[in-house]
Amino acid sequence: MFDQSFNQVSISRTLRKSDFLTTPKLRSQTIKSKIITDALDRARLGFDGYSFLSSTKVKNKTIYRIKNFSDELVLRKINKNIQKNTKLPNASRDSIIANIKNILSEGVSYRVYRFDVKSFYESFQSVDVISSISKIRKLSPATKKMVNDILTHYISSGGLGVPRGLALSATLSEIMMLPFDKAVQTQPNVFFYSRYVDDIIIISSGNEDEGEFTNFISKLLPNGLRLNEQKTKIRHASQDVKPYKQNTATPDEILTFEFLGYQLTVREPAKTSDRSQFRDVYLDVAESKVNKIKTRITRSMISYCKDRDFGLLETRLKSLTSNFSVLDADRERKRLAGIYYNYHRIDLDKSQALSKLDEYIRKAILSGYGVIFDDFFCKTTVAQRRRLLRFSFIRGFREKTFMHFSRNNLKLIQECWAYA
Repeated sequence: MFDQSFNQVSISRTLRKSDFLTTPKLRSQTIKSKIITDALDRARLGFDGYSFLSSTKVKNKTIYRIKNFSDELVLRKINKNIQKNTKLPNASRDSIIANIKNILSEGVSYRVYRFDVKSFYESFQSVDVISSISKIRKLSPATKKMVNDILTHYISSGGLGVPRGLALSATLSEIMMLPFDKAVQTQPNVFFYSRYVDDIIIISSGNEDEGEFTNFISKLLPNGLRLNEQKTKIRHASQDVKPYKQNTATPDEILTFEFLGYQLTVREPAKTSDRSQFRDVYLDVAESKVNKIKTRITRSMISYCKDRDFGLLETRLKSLTSNFSVLDADRERKRLAGIYYNYHRIDLDKSQALSKLDEYIRKAILSGYGVIFDDFFCKTTVAQRRRLLRFSFIRGFREKTFMHFSRNNLKLIQECWAYA
């Protein structure tokens, strides 16, 4: 049994422009043809009993990679076949945040539920995943069998759920979550629902019992998945906005929570001449992200103390406090990132996060307090510290300060804070 969609042309089309940058040997027609031939052979032979994964530990999670590039091409084709025959959600982080802000500004009573699924990829039951894939009507039997073989061998080798780190696993998990998504969206008290991988937000009318509703959501999850109780947050705007009420100049905070890297804070409308019926919603960088950036500042200084490469330290702090572009070879355009482009929806005039980051970087440069910063202070000159004091998160955001990095330079910049 062989899927005729796995042919030389279709496998060739899974190659990306970025592959020729990360794997330069592909530029050789001989090597490229050999890799495609190996991929076709693997598609014919299948994955039954075949070990194709390597793994590494990152933050106590096992991340899987594909050993051979030819096998990667086969998995890309399997992934394409599945996506072609299923309708999966594709909302962006930015559009989700924009929609949430609009909903939260409504002057009605509502309740916000923030859920996180514990050990998301590892908790799926492989037999259920295989069953779900087998029910995709237009998917070829050969593709279904390869998914079966891949997961069966992965589990027999000690793996759990679906292998974290693979694009195929992301697709499989989205398919498994489709019934859950639909069930939550159709609940009578739900105003808004969104899920970004394992991060879930639900905004309801607030008429439901929150304990019963949380329990209901937990039971709706696919077999094996559980809510992370430590990360469950429930916030309530218990009363409608009263436009006739004379609000104070410093309105009360109703609720605040983090989602997708942002801190969202809802306040009663300030005293205005038109007596607004809408709440004020302020966005800032989430505290967890602020701590992550602080860690990267510290690690950059630790790295400098070891290699004394001041130019690299300067570039690292520039990249943290400004914005940059990276060539996305697959889409033939530049991808924008950095303090503004990652968090462009924050309210700059009210941002406490950017002020905290500016304060932290200044103290890190000047204080000499603690083992790390004392070592840094001793190994830098007054002139060098003055140069570093020019960097500002607020200025980088406000002025959209911009830098250009090659892929190799960006890799060098980020290597000292990998996974931080």
